[in-house]
Amino acid sequence: MIPLKQTVKLTKAGGLDEWGQPVPGRTQTLKCRIDQASKAVKTQEGREVLSSAEILFKGFVAVNYGDALEWKDEAGNKHNMTPLNIAVIRDLAGKPVFTKVVV
Repeated sequence: MIPLKQTVKLTKAGGLDEWGQPVPGRTQTLKCRIDQASKAVKTQEGREVLSSAEILFKGFVAVNYGDALEWKDEAGNKHNMTPLNIAVIRDLAGKPVFTKVVV
């Protein structure tokens, strides 16, 4: 269907340490497709912001708004971003086909 030739390192949001500083959670590497383009999108709070990429994961991937997504583009530039918008794309039977994350 859609080729998944890139990889993203997904770091789940952890808790807070005894000083109230964020602690990263577990990390996993996932195959995906990344389309980099600037677009105006609405966040979960309803604010309109400028996104820089859309990431498609095959099937359902548990991504939350506090998670960090890290990848390198074809030019070798490293990107580290958090999701602005998350959507699960389903087929006619209701089965998750892709998870779309806008960053």
